[in-house]
Amino acid sequence: MLSVGMTGRMRVLASALWATMLVATGTVLLARVLRPAVAGWLDMPFEQGGWAGLVAAATVATAVLGGASLWHALMLPRLVRVRHVDWLIAALGAGIALLAVAIVVAAAIDPALARAALLLALPLWIAGLGVGVLALAMLLHARLAQRAPVPATVLILGAGLRGRDVGPLLRRRVERGAQVWCAALEHQPDARIVVSGGQGADEVRTEASAMAEHLERQLGVPASVIDLEEASTTTRENLRLSRPLVRAPLAVVTSEYHAYRTAGLLAEAGMQGTVVGAWTRPSYRPGAIVREALAIAADLRWWCLGAALALEALAVWALLSTS
Repeated sequence: MLSVGMTGRMRVLASALWATMLVATGTVLLARVLRPAVAGWLDMPFEQGGWAGLVAAATVATAVLGGASLWHALMLPRLVRVRHVDWLIAALGAGIALLAVAIVVAAAIDPALARAALLLALPLWIAGLGVGVLALAMLLHARLAQRAPVPATVLILGAGLRGRDVGPLLRRRVERGAQVWCAALEHQPDARIVVSGGQGADEVRTEASAMAEHLERQLGVPASVIDLEEASTTTRENLRLSRPLVRAPLAVVTSEYHAYRTAGLLAEAGMQGTVVGAWTRPSYRPGAIVREALAIAADLRWWCLGAALALEALAVWALLSTS
């Protein structure tokens, strides 16, 4: 019999595998469409279809990763808090856009320059495809969450505050958590809510206390059914420190873009539960997906670094072979 953690990992992995197949299929089909044009654009024989695949991957990566990052740059003035990672995403979008323009210009001057740039940027194109896989995996995983059991505990994860009150993103999490709790009462009359979130360096109180206050004063949830976890500062800590307060079945409420990674962390912690996503403003979603991709890359930094080096070595070898 599979353990709780293994079962959760398999669900997360299944979404990723289906998403990978969809992105790979789409990229291959695009390569077939682009193949005649690429042969002339890069001055390579039509038979060398690998270049069409590379251009297709670059096109998808530029549209997904570059487009999402540039959109996030436009949304910076509307964010409650602009962190360093937000500026990083904006810079990434600008960099990808400049690279794409440079490759197009280089192809008009000397196709060999465009081929070299395309090859040497291979790790970037694969990263962009990875972001596309993540976005699709999020959608697939959200469909699975709709078939969740009635929870005995609703765990709401914290996010940034606006002054002493919950910010717009956290408010939607709290409201979604209250909805899940209310719907559970018919079958779980003793269901409880756990609010989890410590105090950030730029916050005047703990996120958990602000969430509890909003539940009581704005949503009419009795204080007697709310438990507070006020020490965590990361999603991992949210889950680990809230564990003594929860009982199964568990529903974890977070923002919809954050639900997929949270499901992975829930399985990693060996906790059984379902992750429910709260609605996120559409204008915020593209940048949020890139942030999630960067967070996953940070968790797997050594694997990602090794893969990037291997891809770059492969690109250099291919470049020297075609010179």
